[in-house]
Amino acid sequence: MNALRLALTGLLVLGLTGFVAAEEKADDVKAKLVGEWTVVKTYDNGPPKDSLIVFGKDGKMKVTHKQDGKDVTMDGTYTAAADSFTFELKAGDNVIKKKITIKKLTAEDLSTTDDAGGAVELKKKK
Repeated sequence: MNALRLALTGLLVLGLTGFVAAEEKADDVKAKLVGEWTVVKTYDNGPPKDSLIVFGKDGKMKVTHKQDGKDVTMDGTYTAAADSFTFELKAGDNVIKKKITIKKLTAEDLSTTDDAGGAVELKKKK
């Protein structure tokens, strides 16, 4: 019986350690995301090339792109996870919600895919 308790306690500790590590990884992802990013490569129906995406420390997000020669801005929120982020943007009466998988994230480069496999590459503005 004591061996079973010890084993269960060990599994619980490992589970909690994994949870804490995932939270720390999400915080690291969020810290790297914060700032202004420019879309350098996109896919059909993806964010337009040269769009500016701003991730705030407060979990707010802003996307600005050109449409018919005018700047169009969408505001929303995002949440970082260990290897992805989700966002919700408001575009007029429409709400866009997506989960984005992070393929690469450095201080200067961000490569992502969405659930449909659409790939986007961004560069951080200096």
